[in-house]
Amino acid sequence: MTVVAAYGSGLVRTEVVADEDGWFTWVRTAGPDRAGPLEGPPPAARDALGPLQTPAEDGHGDTVRCVLPRLQDGALHYRRLPGRSSLARRIAALNAPAPTAAPHPSAVPDTDDAADGTRELLYGLGRLLRRLHATPLPAGHADGRTPPPMWGRLRAWVASPADGPAERLHHRVRGLLGTPRWRAVEAWLDDLAPGEPLALVHGAPSLGRLVPAERPGGTHALVTGEDVGYAPAQWDVGWVVAELREMRFFSARFDRPGAYWDELAGSFLRGYGPVSRALVGRAAALRVLLHLLDFSVLVTWDEAEVRRVAALIVQLVDEQGSAQ
Repeated sequence: MTVVAAYGSGLVRTEVVADEDGWFTWVRTAGPDRAGPLEGPPPAARDALGPLQTPAEDGHGDTVRCVLPRLQDGALHYRRLPGRSSLARRIAALNAPAPTAAPHPSAVPDTDDAADGTRELLYGLGRLLRRLHATPLPAGHADGRTPPPMWGRLRAWVASPADGPAERLHHRVRGLLGTPRWRAVEAWLDDLAPGEPLALVHGAPSLGRLVPAERPGGTHALVTGEDVGYAPAQWDVGWVVAELREMRFFSARFDRPGAYWDELAGSFLRGYGPVSRALVGRAAALRVLLHLLDFSVLVTWDEAEVRRVAALIVQLVDEQGSAQ
């Protein structure tokens, strides 16, 4: 076994190991700024997620499966992953090879922008999240029905930030958003989707957790477990939409036109199926705010970047009609 990549942040560190059989193991451990160790999903949630480790073979583009972790020596080991890099890292590395296009019958019409297979991959991610959200909830509130850890962390910061960079960002973003928008954010964190049922959610279905298969025809994977919780399904959908919206907002950095990211978002949403765009927009605004929090507190303070990302959050909030 050979370590082929290692990277991380203040919250989590990832080491990628190439196994002798051609698969990869991602070993994830808590970063220095994390309050506690990484944890896998509660037992009841893990049992419910078990069937998602195999793609549904119904001919509808289900080419992505969940990979659940095993706890070993204080680290989460995600075994038998089909690649060494996430989709996010491949997008960021402009000279990296593109994800392989699955040779399965395509459920998404191909275009020049989809030639690298990314649209098909996002379509498959949408299909997988729809299956996840349709999973029957464990009986008897076996694991407390707690929200995803990411949701709790953002809500704690909005309510009462810690001293230092977190408090500075709180004051700065609150001023840039204005009182009506800030109140909308607070309300959404208290109840993202009034009247909507809870679902078992991934919690953080980032493009950084989506692993394209390196072997042509291989099944792609979504690293799943450490952020699992219970929330309206829109939380997960908004998370993916937010990441693509951010990339569109900063499209010049990725040497891609804005329309490229729109196509990817459209492909993902077609894979997922019918959903309330308004509620997804709320979740997307919260995800972008969380990303700004992590960057400003755990990476570096950049006043210009704070202003730019706050402008995107303003757009997302205003699109929901909650602030004028």
